[in-house]
Amino acid sequence: NKDMTIVTGSNWLADCARSSYIFKNKKIEVIPSGIDTSIYKPIDKSVARNILNLPKDKKLILFGSIHASSDRRKGFHLLLPALQTLSANSNIDLAAVIFGASKPRETPDFKMHCHYLSTLQDDWSLVLAYSAADVFVLPTMQDNLPYTVIESMCCKTPCVSFNVGGLPDMIDHGLNGYLATPFDTDDLAKGIKMIIENDELRTKMSENCREKALTEYDINVQVNRYLNLFNNINLKMKYKIVKDKKI
Repeated sequence: NKDMTIVTGSNWLADCARSSYIFKNKKIEVIPSGIDTSIYKPIDKSVARNILNLPKDKKLILFGSIHASSDRRKGFHLLLPALQTLSANSNIDLAAVIFGASKPRETPDFKMHCHYLSTLQDDWSLVLAYSAADVFVLPTMQDNLPYTVIESMCCKTPCVSFNVGGLPDMIDHGLNGYLATPFDTDDLAKGIKMIIENDELRTKMSENCREKALTEYDINVQVNRYLNLFNNINLKMKYKIVKDKKI
């Protein structure tokens, strides 16, 4: 019976809270995770590829997370058939780039060359990876508000993922990325292909990514959201105290 305000990172998680027995009658707010957009920002693609020793003459498809190839929830097993389908249906020279995993002894056959960056330990390395890529793919099976997508958007790299969890909060389908039907790997391949093969569309999506990152996920935006929430709660409490005293 406590007077509680629940803060979630996505509308999906807010809906989960609303449907729960404990929180269904509580005030629920959505405040996503914040990021320092002065650190996560795009750098020149050719410079990033030079530093990471990645090819300049290919379209690069990036995938990554903590334990990228071993955490089944992140969808590495769904990335494989999607890239195989993409390779069979595209005439563009493609390569995959994976961070968060080292090159395994038995490498999966993506039907394209794959560069393994292993675990990236600092923000600068991550910025390089996102900036070097043409598209970031996260075939996640379930996620609240994956930070990798926010980081990628900050670096102007469009994202392709499944329409699950908090992904629709971040990816505006057709505007800054592509939301595939869960867990349709052919549709996932379709989204990657659409962005990779259309330079004009990809450029527009890149700008939209950065704009949304600045307006929705900059750390200062979240600070102000929390301050406004705390102030509103404080005013509500003061009003209740005054009202109780009058009674």
